[in-house]
Order: sequence, then structure tokens, then C-alpha cells
Amino acid sequence: MSGKLIHKNTEFSEILGIIRAGRAKAYKAVNVALIDTYWAVGAYLSQKVEDSGWGKGIVKELADWLLARAPDLKGFSASNLWRMKQFYEVYADDPKLAPLVRVLPWTHNLLILGQSKRPEEREFYLKAAVRARWSKRELARQIETAAFERTALASKKLAPAVRDLPQDATGVFKDSYLLDFLDLPERHREAELQAGLLHNLRKFLMELGDGFAFVGEKVRV
Repeated sequence: MSGKLIHKNTEFSEILGIIRAGRAKAYKAVNVALIDTYWAVGAYLSQKVEDSGWGKGIVKELADWLLARAPDLKGFSASNLWRMKQFYEVYADDPKLAPLVRVLPWTHNLLILGQSKRPEEREFYLKAAVRARWSKRELARQIETAAFERTALASKKLAPAVRDLPQDATGVFKDSYLLDFLDLPERHREAELQAGLLHNLRKFLMELGDGFAFVGEKVRV
């Protein structure tokens, strides 16, 4: 009996691994959709500032208008809209770093954008956070303790320095902006999170147009 129990536990663990891997993929897909949305809004605002002289006053009017027209829409305050513009402008002409920002949650990007003073510093924290899978708290701690400066003193080459960083996978995607994007209450059940992920994933894929498809929720590949 004990042998059968061990075998069954092993099989059950494999199923749990499949579930966790699928959920991680869903998180990442929704996060990419969120960052792409913020990127597109930032690009639009940047163009309007350049062509039509939009300033913070008009962006505040936009935030108020969005709130009045879509009160359930979260994450689009005047300050956050302005950050989207800055976010786009910082990375738009940097093909090396632009793909990395789509891997990290928005709060991680805000920390790096707000605390890093040089492109090399942004590159360091982006690569380190992606590779080491830092939580928001760990990323903030690394920035506060000047990990970039300390590592730069030890090595002039960025890549080996990043390889030596510690890893922490705790809470990478526990991001309030991600939950806002899914329109979930602050306190929610796991089933609600799963339903929100799948619902928004469907909508995202549908908006991509032809060539993309949602096959199903639990399909063996």
C-alpha cells in the first residue's frame, strides 16, 4: 500500500506542477497585455505632447474624463498616465531593454524608472529583476542598498555581475496594477483570479486578430 501511495503522490505532484506552470503562463500573458496597454497609452500621450502641446493640465482632464466615462477603470490616474508617457519615452528607442519591461510587473518598472539615474543602472536592475525573479520588495531593497554601484565596483562587466545575483521567486506577479487590470476586488478567491485571467486572456487574443487562438483552459499539449 505504501508503494502505491508514494506512486500516487508522485502523480498528483506532477499534476500540481502542470497547474502551477499553466497559471504562471496566464499571469505572464496578462502582464504583457497590461504593459503593452500602458506602452500604447504612453506613446499616444508622448505624440500629443510633441504635436499638440499637451501638458499635465490636459492629462489631468483626460484622467477625470476616463473616470467619469468608465468609473470601473483603474490604474489611469493623472500621475500614472504621465508615468506611462515617461515609460514609453525612456525605452522606445532602446531595443535591448524594451522587451525586458514587458516581462516585469508595472510596479517593478515604476521602481526602476523612478530610482535609476542612468541607462546602465536601468539595464542592470531590469536584467537582474528578470533573471533573479525579484519580488517588488526585494527589488526595492536592492535599489536602496545600491546593488548597481556595489556590483559595478566589483566588476566592470554587467553580464557576469547579473549572473551572480541571488534569486527569489516570491511574489513576482502579486502586483496591484495587474489585479486592477483584471478588475478584481482587493480580497478575492483563487477561482476569481483564474476566471479573470482567462477572461482577459481571451479578450487580448481576440483583439490581436487572425493568427491567434484560445484553445482551452486545460488542454494537454
